[in-house]
Amino acid sequence: MAWWQRKIIALLHDPPDKVLGIRDHEKRARELVQKALKLPEEVLEEKWKKAKEADRIASALDRIPFPSKLTVECDRVIHPLSAQEHPIALPSADQRVTLQDLQNQVVESLLQGDDKTRFLRLWRLFQEHLEQKASSIPWALLPAETRMPDHPLMHHLRVTSAVAVLENPATLLFSIGPVQSFIFSARKTRDLWMGSFLISYLTWHAIKVIAEELGPDHLLYPSLLGQPFGELWLSEPDKKIVERPGPEKLRIATIPNRFFALVPADRAEELAKKAEKELKDEWKRLADEVWKLLADDEVWKRIEVEIPEFQKAKEIWQRQIDQFPQIYWAIYKWGKTPEDIARQFRELTNSERFEKWIGQFKEMRRGWGINVGSVYAACYELTERALGARKALRDFCDRNEPAGKCSLCGERQALSDLDAQVAQDWWKREKEFWSKVAKAFVGDVHSEGRERLCAICTIKRFAAKFFAKELRISIEFPSTDSIAAATFVRALFERWAEAKNYIKDLLETIHRQPEWRHVASVGMGIQKLDQEAKKLDDIAQNLTKLDGEWLFAESYDPKRIQRTHGIVVSEEVTQRLREKVLRKLYEEIGYPPSNYYAVLFMDGDQMGEWLSGTHEDLPKFAEILHPQVRVQLEGQSNWQEVLETQRLMSPSLHAAISEALANFALNAVPFVVEELHAGRLVYAGGDDVLALLPLADVLPAARKLRALFSGEAKRFGNDILVEFGSKQWTGWLEWEGRKLLTMGNRATASIGIVVAHRLHPLRDVLRQGRKAEEDAKERYGRNAICVRWLKRSGEQVQMGAQFFYHDHRINDTLQVLMDFAELMRTKISRGFATDLMQESFALAELDEKAQEAELRRLLKRRSKLSDDEINHWAQKLAQLAVALDTHADRNADPFDLTCPQRGIVELGKWLTFLRFLTGGGE
Repeated sequence: MAWWQRKIIALLHDPPDKVLGIRDHEKRARELVQKALKLPEEVLEEKWKKAKEADRIASALDRIPFPSKLTVECDRVIHPLSAQEHPIALPSADQRVTLQDLQNQVVESLLQGDDKTRFLRLWRLFQEHLEQKASSIPWALLPAETRMPDHPLMHHLRVTSAVAVLENPATLLFSIGPVQSFIFSARKTRDLWMGSFLISYLTWHAIKVIAEELGPDHLLYPSLLGQPFGELWLSEPDKKIVERPGPEKLRIATIPNRFFALVPADRAEELAKKAEKELKDEWKRLADEVWKLLADDEVWKRIEVEIPEFQKAKEIWQRQIDQFPQIYWAIYKWGKTPEDIARQFRELTNSERFEKWIGQFKEMRRGWGINVGSVYAACYELTERALGARKALRDFCDRNEPAGKCSLCGERQALSDLDAQVAQDWWKREKEFWSKVAKAFVGDVHSEGRERLCAICTIKRFAAKFFAKELRISIEFPSTDSIAAATFVRALFERWAEAKNYIKDLLETIHRQPEWRHVASVGMGIQKLDQEAKKLDDIAQNLTKLDGEWLFAESYDPKRIQRTHGIVVSEEVTQRLREKVLRKLYEEIGYPPSNYYAVLFMDGDQMGEWLSGTHEDLPKFAEILHPQVRVQLEGQSNWQEVLETQRLMSPSLHAAISEALANFALNAVPFVVEELHAGRLVYAGGDDVLALLPLADVLPAARKLRALFSGEAKRFGNDILVEFGSKQWTGWLEWEGRKLLTMGNRATASIGIVVAHRLHPLRDVLRQGRKAEEDAKERYGRNAICVRWLKRSGEQVQMGAQFFYHDHRINDTLQVLMDFAELMRTKISRGFATDLMQESFALAELDEKAQEAELRRLLKRRSKLSDDEINHWAQKLAQLAVALDTHADRNADPFDLTCPQRGIVELGKWLTFLRFLTGGGE
């Protein structure tokens, strides 16, 4: 228990209210430690000295050494990534007097279990309980250092508790893959979700080793605070620190495929190997569970008698299971002194920047504040380089995959070594030895045996039931049909009185046939629709349990139903539903469900550079100092170079990025995608987002997500208020009474959207969406959105834009486009977009004034707008066309509509797409 006692003392070596009363803060801290451990004074004294040594290293990790007499009061916090200032409202003198008693009470309330459990309770609950008991105090914002208030004290305390037990530190970087090929090998939307979920789940099992052995404070990236899997771990029977997270939290993949940890050098390799083994063991356990689902021993014996060649399936299964996942890790063991680390950095990178950094402070006679923590950025970069070198080394193992490839990934051999017809027969659901699985997973295997899966894709397809049982999460995942039909269902709910009887007839007809009912009752799995249905009646709720496929009239073809689902439905029944129910329902609502849906990909721009501390927009030291301190140091010539140096990477900076990304992924993304809009989140791994959305919802959702990523928005009732570039934002979100750290306004993200027909092959949709995301970054210059529109005819159109062009007086590009789309619904003929597109190639050679004049003429011809409105929109659209021209590829084929064209042509593509949106995807 000595390990955990040292961590508790280090975690409490500063009281949370330190900056509110610096003079006697150490006395207050000692009182907290005594409350927590009740140690004899002489024992505490010895351990206290070690904690203060750890404090000196942790302080050097996060800040520069200041002149000792340089002090300043706590009145603000500065955003670590954007240097935006956020004022802190200080408590009154009377409030400060009661804070010590409050902190003592909170510590006492958390003293349960052994020292390890006590540490975990303090690490997880100390700040939370303080916020509950004294909500007027901004506990999460109070800085660790008033002179450089860019990191909160709670971050510093958690880093100190990790440093306190490390005699010789090392950094461990651990990664698994492949990621994209594994996730995007998908025919069903549930394949897509399960691929991302498995990566998150497996990475967690590696992370859990570090958390259990050393403590969660040793994980510098990602942060485990609030992570659903971390909360699940803390809710285990031997801990019972928090309540078990709900299934809605657990089902979302939020852990990235890598982690970075601070570990003891003498145990680093042991821990890395243990994490690797734990991950592989869990993967094999999962594979065994799925194998049992496929068939029990008796069934396999019958298979071997009926099809002797299939004995090879087990060999194929085992060989392929051993191939996945690929695991890489690298360790850097720190030198004894900062000079050692700086020298190693120079020898390996040919850069002297850290030696110069140390030298600067020695010349300023500030060498007493320099220790190994001062060159943390060098340690991180050397660890990253080591991992890169490891990945560059190929693992030479047998990757031979004979013919008969998996129909999902196309890379590995399917689970058979049979001729095509026999293999197809085995994968048919009618076979006795497959019926067990078929009944459990309706529609998971094509009824005609056209799908043949490898071991890894089989696990992706069937692992859902295992997770439903063990994690208690829902395995319902909306089909592309359900996503496409979501807007139509919302319209039904809005006119429920007129629609109710038609829906009742539809549901009763389907439910009268048991096989059909079993196939159709997959459920939409869309939270927004579930919420709206609960406000109505049982019929509305039953509608949300019907797959969206059955709201499209063309689905009611008996031959198609038998081919796709393996069930027989009479022509008489399907014709009545098609003609007498759905057609009438479409007439009542005014339109049929859209055949198109959207997939949204989002990725933070240059996140690798932010995480490595090399991003060009990372603040300089002068920007993150308190203004009073900056003024005093600017007057000293030997500080000039330090002040102009870009802030070095530090644990608190890693913690800030991790916290900001976790806040975005765990709070903002699910709220926007699933509560504000009728979408479904596939994963939200920090800056990386994949979501399915109805056509009408995709642009509003994209705009809100982008603004929330950089904190240029706030939650306003049940909506999000967005205002890019506003000075009212500080980098913290107001969210249900809490202050949530975001990436700040210097960080940007790009979004790729693919709009496709609901029957378009999902694998191609995903490939096109990833390409749209890449084009948003590369062709449109980051901080951009790129939409790839896949028409049913086979034609592809792509358009893109940055989210704002402040230099061109366009402060919110998507808002401009959506406002104009609203006018196209009411006051502007949809023919306006056609006219502009036809003329755009000729207009491309004219200047802005000429383009504005032609836009004015077309608006007069094709709209009911007033003269003032026409002038406003002609000018606004011309400004947007000029801004879009900055992305034009002058060498592209002018009729290749997948390339960035001249600004007015790009505008024409956007307005044509808006016409498509306003027409309900027709």
